[in-house]
Amino acid sequence: MAERLAEVEARRASVEELRAVTDAMRSLAAVRLQQALAVIGGTRAYARVIGGALAQAVGLLAQGSDHWPACWPAQSGRGRAATVLFAPEHGFVGAFAERLADAALEGMPPRGVLWAVGSRGAALLEERGRPPDWSIPMATHTDAVTATGRRIAEALYRAAADGTLGTVEVLYGRSAQGGAPEVMREALLPLDLVRGHAGGAVPPLTNLPPADLVPRMVDEYVFALLAHAAMESFAAENAARLSVLMAARQNIDATLDELTGVMRRLRQEQITTELIELATGAEALRPE
Repeated sequence: MAERLAEVEARRASVEELRAVTDAMRSLAAVRLQQALAVIGGTRAYARVIGGALAQAVGLLAQGSDHWPACWPAQSGRGRAATVLFAPEHGFVGAFAERLADAALEGMPPRGVLWAVGSRGAALLEERGRPPDWSIPMATHTDAVTATGRRIAEALYRAAADGTLGTVEVLYGRSAQGGAPEVMREALLPLDLVRGHAGGAVPPLTNLPPADLVPRMVDEYVFALLAHAAMESFAAENAARLSVLMAARQNIDATLDELTGVMRRLRQEQITTELIELATGAEALRPE
C-alpha cells in the first residue's frame, strides 16, 4: 500500500512539473502571438502603400517603351514554377504543419520548385519524399521576420535573374479567431504592373528617373509581400501552438485531478489499515 502511494505521489509530482513547463510555453506562445498581431496591420499597410506607389511610378513610364516592365521577372514563363512554403520552425502545433506540407505538395507540377521557410516544414516535406530545393529557418520572433523576408527576396532575385524560376506563389498560414489557422495560397510573381496601374491625375513627386525608380520599387514591393506573408505565418504558428498547449493544459489538469483522487483514496485506505492493525494489536495485548 505504502509503495503504491509513493508511486502515485511521484507521478503526480512529475505531472505538476509538466504543467509548469506547459504553462511557460503557453505564455510564450501567447506573447508572441500578440506581438505578431500588433504588427500585422503595419506589414499589410506597408505592402498596400508600396503597391500604390509602384502603380503611380509605372504610370510615369510610356507604355511600349524600352523601360516598360509589363511583368517581373522578365524571364516569366521560361523558368520553372515555384512555391514558397512558410511553415513553423518548431513543433507543438498539432496538425497545422502537416496541413501546410500537404497543401504545398497538392497539384505541384513534376518539375516544380519547392522552397521551404521553417525547419519543421522542411522536415515534413523530406518525410513525404519531396525535400525542398531550398530552405531557411523561420523567424522565431517578430524582430527577425523582416530579415527573413529579405533573405527570401534576395534568393528569388538571383533565381529569377538566371532564369531558374518563372511564376512564384507563396503558401502560408493565417490565424483565425476562434478556429484553426487558414492555409493561404497567393500568386507572388510575375507582377502584373499593367493591371495594377492606378495612377492619379496629379503625377507624384520623384527624385529618380522612372526607369530607375520602378525596378527599385518592384524590389521593395516583392519584399513587402514576402515580409507580410512571413508575419502572417509567424502569427499562425503561435496561434496553433497556443491552441495545442491550452488543450494539453486541460488534459494535465484532468490527470492531476484523477491522481489526487487516487492519492486520497490510498491514504484513507492506509489510515484505515493502520487503525485496524492498532486495534488488533491492542486487543491481543489485553489480559484475559
